[in-house]
Amino acid sequence: MHWYPVELHTHTCHSDGDFTVKELVRTAKRDGYRALALTDHNTASGVEEFCREAKKQGILPIRGLEWTTYHGHMTVLEEEGYTDWRGAGPEDIDNAIRAIHKNGGVVGIAHPFALGDPVNTGYRWEFQIKDWTQVDCLEVWSRNWAPRRIQTERAFAMWDDLLRKGFHITAVTGRDWHRDDRLPCCYTWVGMFGELTREGLLDALRQGRVCLTAGPFFTMKLFQGHREFFPGDTLSVSGRFCPGTGGPEAGTPGTGAGEEKVRAEVLLDRDVLPGTWEKKQVVPEEICLIVNGTVRDVVPVRGKVKLDIQPEKGWARAELYGRYYETEHCRIAVTNPVYID
Repeated sequence: MHWYPVELHTHTCHSDGDFTVKELVRTAKRDGYRALALTDHNTASGVEEFCREAKKQGILPIRGLEWTTYHGHMTVLEEEGYTDWRGAGPEDIDNAIRAIHKNGGVVGIAHPFALGDPVNTGYRWEFQIKDWTQVDCLEVWSRNWAPRRIQTERAFAMWDDLLRKGFHITAVTGRDWHRDDRLPCCYTWVGMFGELTREGLLDALRQGRVCLTAGPFFTMKLFQGHREFFPGDTLSVSGRFCPGTGGPEAGTPGTGAGEEKVRAEVLLDRDVLPGTWEKKQVVPEEICLIVNGTVRDVVPVRGKVKLDIQPEKGWARAELYGRYYETEHCRIAVTNPVYID
């Protein structure tokens, strides 16, 4: 699996950002991003220039738009066509999401617990979604200093509740980038079995092959016999082979796979993009293995951790905790789940 740092939520002077398009792309290049989405509010007027500039800088451009309404904000990526945000009321957002999907777009809920009325009307998510299977992504971290924001804990609680109900929704972080403020931020890493492509990135978002960090690179995979399962994959404990689960490098499953022991391997790498986080301010201390929302193992930080787990239907993910800018026992990295059927 190859992992690529991306940023999926940005703004320029085409809406309310201070960046010009060139400034945004060049700053993203400086900060190590391999792909970048432009998501100005309710406009795509900067996209053509953005795509040209990104290609010049060797960054994969992702065309986007941030739906900005009185009932919440939603990032829409690579929609072939246009779904009019003005007609979406709080009770019929599902129809709009279906229309976006019909046009090939990826939908993400932006900063669901941001400060709302009366200060920032529309920032908080108030749309009444009836079919959560339609939602691709959820921003659990948003803006700068995200790990220690109170909105973060609410967003994680919302995500965990959706996971417990059986929905496969990808957690992402959105920098909601408006200017070069050089403040601490989080990175979204997407995983692919090859080179970074637009369709590969969109598939990674849909499937959940995503890890988030405010410090070192951090990821997890599960092993069942000789098969590997990355975030977003589904592991079967019944002994059945599920097409499309596991990676193409996983090997051939045998019969009775459900009786085999499942092992988790968690990887932490401090040397990936070392200039983007302050090692004196972000200090990893312990790794937690979370199964169905419950902490099952806690181990001290080291480069690679291997743990045996008792699989049960649901999901498993890893989280990294430590000191984050004087905040103790703060979540500083998280993987999306491996699902267990």
